[in-house]
Amino acid sequence: MIVCSCNVLSCGQIKGTVAADGSGPRTAGEVYDCLGCSPDCGRCAREVRAILAEARAVCATQCGSCAGREIECAVHVSVGHMFDGLELAQESVAA
Repeated sequence: MIVCSCNVLSCGQIKGTVAADGSGPRTAGEVYDCLGCSPDCGRCAREVRAILAEARAVCATQCGSCAGREIECAVHVSVGHMFDGLELAQESVAA
């Protein structure tokens, strides 16, 4: 289901910003940042917050330890891991 028609964001994409351990964005603005866009009209912000709350509730019922931790956005962490090997490859070419 498309939640944000301005950025064409689906419910699945929004839920995908929350990692299995409950880490990820805490606000609608952080979700947009994780997905590489920004809010436009703002009509979807309430639904984005509800989807985040639902995803975190699932986490809280599965593991009681993750609900209050401050951890980076799951999408940014994944992208960061993709670039880990890239730096090493560039350094070996320069050498």
